[in-house]
Amino acid sequence: MSHKFLAVLVIALICTISFALSNTVLAKFHTSPLIISIILGAFFANLFTKQTQILKSSGVVAIAGKQILRLGIILFGFNISLGEIASVGTLGVIYAAFMVFATFCFALFVAKALGLSKDSAVLIGSGASICGAAAVMATQNEIKADANKLAIAICTVVLFGTIGMFIYPFIAKFLALTPHQTGFFIGGSLHEVAHVVAASAAFDGTASSTALIIKMLRVIMLVPFLFLLNFLNLSQNSGGSKLKSIPWFALFFLVAICVRSLPFFPENLVQILKLAASICLCVAMCALGFGIDRSIFKATGKKPFLLAFFIFLWLICSSLVFVKTLC
Repeated sequence: MSHKFLAVLVIALICTISFALSNTVLAKFHTSPLIISIILGAFFANLFTKQTQILKSSGVVAIAGKQILRLGIILFGFNISLGEIASVGTLGVIYAAFMVFATFCFALFVAKALGLSKDSAVLIGSGASICGAAAVMATQNEIKADANKLAIAICTVVLFGTIGMFIYPFIAKFLALTPHQTGFFIGGSLHEVAHVVAASAAFDGTASSTALIIKMLRVIMLVPFLFLLNFLNLSQNSGGSKLKSIPWFALFFLVAICVRSLPFFPENLVQILKLAASICLCVAMCALGFGIDRSIFKATGKKPFLLAFFIFLWLICSSLVFVKTLC
């Protein structure tokens, strides 16, 4: 059996198990198969170190973590339509942009005060401000940080996003937020799409639908964010040519949104493309998990988690101020 075939087989098996767990045992927690996939990939890599090295040598893991990742992000654009964006109005767009870019700037500022590396700040900041693990991976694709920093950033997304998933409904009810305000609050400040779905499930249709739309607007901000990395010279995709440094997959992500919005575009095809996006991102997460060494969590210290904690507090406070003032 060739190493390439074995690598494909192992990744496919891990992704299948991830989807199965997400839809059965962990269904009530709305746990994303992406998160399960990275955890299972990390467990496999640390339990079978020699076998993992063989899988990596095949080149399949590298393709899964780059080309398939980019394809998944492009296909993820079919989750969003221009009509959904219009439903929350200009205020929704402004709010999403503010939460993304203000949060990222806050992350850079706090990281500098903590003495944390710029790569760690960019990865943790992108995950918290945009769309969780997928944003971290897309950002890693641009800045070329090492796998250890990438793993820590993903860990902070999982940790604080999961905490927020449980406490956000209590905050919204305690502050007596309206359904509209609740949707803005949850969608504008939780990390993963799955976290938003889970947290908003405790409320009526208006709150949950608004939350998902606002979250999708934050996902869209991944496109200008990646261009911002190039503008600030944080991207390592230089290669001598400006054309090579452009994150083309981000532009195709926007194209996917526009195509999804066409009135004659079949809805059943949209569902298939959404599933394809989830599969691609799940494969990429598994590949990422193969690069996680358990020893990094002992060596990294508390600074990355302290940064993520401060960002978490910022997300809650800034979104509540915005929502209470303008919504």
